[in-house]
Amino acid sequence: MSEEILDLIKKRKSVRKYEEKEVEDEKIEKLLEAAILAPSAGNRQPWKFIVIKDEDIISKVTSDPVSRFNQGWMDNGVPLMIAVCADPKVSAKKYGDRGRTLYAIQDTAAAIQNIMLTAAGLGLGTCWIGAFDEVEVSNMLELEPGLRIYGMITVGYPAKESKRPSRKPLSDVVRYID
Repeated sequence: MSEEILDLIKKRKSVRKYEEKEVEDEKIEKLLEAAILAPSAGNRQPWKFIVIKDEDIISKVTSDPVSRFNQGWMDNGVPLMIAVCADPKVSAKKYGDRGRTLYAIQDTAAAIQNIMLTAAGLGLGTCWIGAFDEVEVSNMLELEPGLRIYGMITVGYPAKESKRPSRKPLSDVVRYID
């Protein structure tokens, strides 16, 4: 295994404070390219990505009660957000209820991880947001019918170096079956 890949994974961490600096369009394009290279069940690719640069919309999305669940830190100069959406019916068409209730989630999670790892490689910070009022944000973003927002990602240049939270040791989370 390439040590570069593991180093990149170790480098990625959640960033909650960003510099007042715009993310370049070329870098945004690379993030989106990485997203669509993620695996998806049956190669259904049910996802849609909404890139939010508009300060007013970001402010509305990050404000309470929309952000909810103690996410007030987001109203702290987030320069860019990406809403990761999918149409669960696309997955359900091939896989039925399991596609709708699981595979669409897994597919978008893989795309989110690709975005976040690519961002780390580009010197950008990210934070995966799952706690928000989905109906409110869907209305704000004028989502087409059938789309659901499975996650949002804040993106920008980290304002300060932060430490990665500790992880449980492998012995606590792994079981081998020989």
